Amino acid sequence: MPAREADVIVVGAGLSGLIAARTLLGAGLTPLVLEADERVGGRILTEEVLPGLPVELGAQWIGDTHERMFALAAELGVQTFPQYEEGETSYELAGSGVLRENEFHARYADELAAVDAVFERLDELAAEVPPEAPWQAPHAAERDAITAGAWYDAQGLSHIARTLLEICTVGILAVPTVEVSFLHLLFTIQTCGVTSQLYAESEGGAQTTRFIGGTGEIPKRLAAQLDEYIVLNTPVQLIEHTADSVTVHCRGGLVARARRVIVAVSPTLAGRIMYDPALPGVRDQLTQRIPNGSAMKAFFVYDEPFWRNEGLNGQIISDIGPARMSNDTCIPGDEHGVVLLFLEGEQARVYGTIPERERREALTAELVRHFGGKAANPVCYLDGGWSERQWTRGCYNANMGPNVWTAYGSALSAPIGVIHWASTDTAVRWSAYMEGAVEAGERAARAVIAELR
Repeated sequence: MPAREADVIVVGAGLSGLIAARTLLGAGLTPLVLEADERVGGRILTEEVLPGLPVELGAQWIGDTHERMFALAAELGVQTFPQYEEGETSYELAGSGVLRENEFHARYADELAAVDAVFERLDELAAEVPPEAPWQAPHAAERDAITAGAWYDAQGLSHIARTLLEICTVGILAVPTVEVSFLHLLFTIQTCGVTSQLYAESEGGAQTTRFIGGTGEIPKRLAAQLDEYIVLNTPVQLIEHTADSVTVHCRGGLVARARRVIVAVSPTLAGRIMYDPALPGVRDQLTQRIPNGSAMKAFFVYDEPFWRNEGLNGQIISDIGPARMSNDTCIPGDEHGVVLLFLEGEQARVYGTIPERERREALTAELVRHFGGKAANPVCYLDGGWSERQWTRGCYNANMGPNVWTAYGSALSAPIGVIHWASTDTAVRWSAYMEGAVEAGERAARAVIAELR
């Protein structure tokens, strides 16, 4: 098989890789995108649960400040619609029983005020963290040496407040807070602005807007612009690199040569590729210490969104579970009611290992507690976890545990000779979101363009 030739090889056809390839092509360089999976999109995955009814097993929302994603969607002709949020959230925390939002807020006003105070303090501390170099933040070593959970525990919160804080944070990081460095939490907040943008689904938040036709329309339409430059079902196994060239060897025998390579997969997957010569130890040590988070999504489809008639918005916040959070994820113009239940962190790890029937039964019982007997009879059900997917091995966030940022963080996005890195995990604005994936892809492509001009 003759070797494929390109100016730049891009490893991975997720959002970062597709954006990088398109940026390179626009600058007059020839890209070659090598994707291990049979599809494009990476951690974006839209499937039809019923004919004409798409659901998002992967990335789903953009937020009001996600300027790159709004511009990209408009350019590609993908329309958007707002996340439904009218009505009350249903709470079930620390023995409170099932309470509607207004009653919960009235009963636990002091606890909620304490959570808001913690958010304010997090905003103050996060503002000190330079997103391009978190290890240079004031008190970086001290804050990197403890977990986010340990810092939360030291704030003197009530059980209700501490539980609510845990649920909110695990919803962002997809791992328990005892596994994540406090500096990493501050970095995450800093890349997203403030906690109100990170945690909220209301105006100004990170989960306010969805895509008509599904998020998968974004990579699908990007790939259509790059069709002749994308090769699917081609896992990269070895990257040989010299001072001015790369040779990439793939399973199945394909060999590709280029002047530069952009590895646009999560750091942990990038670490599973072989490199010759071997990468510096600091880079390899980093990729050993930055695992992807754990998350599952479960969708219940009903004849109608009956909870809306009860004044509910479809959102659950619960520490009993199995799901800690949920959303009304109905599609405008479709009569079906769709509830999305999130299992993240420990919940995903536990319930992802049991039979689907048992997982569905436990989730159904949770919905019945919150929404009543009608929730027991869905038209259909679909769930999916990211840890089992061969070419992702985890979900939307790659998290650093204690002492990783300060010891190894400088190797996260720094090029190594002709090798550049791009994935949302390397972004300095909205890391772990689609917005971050676009930023990272653009950044890596611009760096390569500057080198090859």
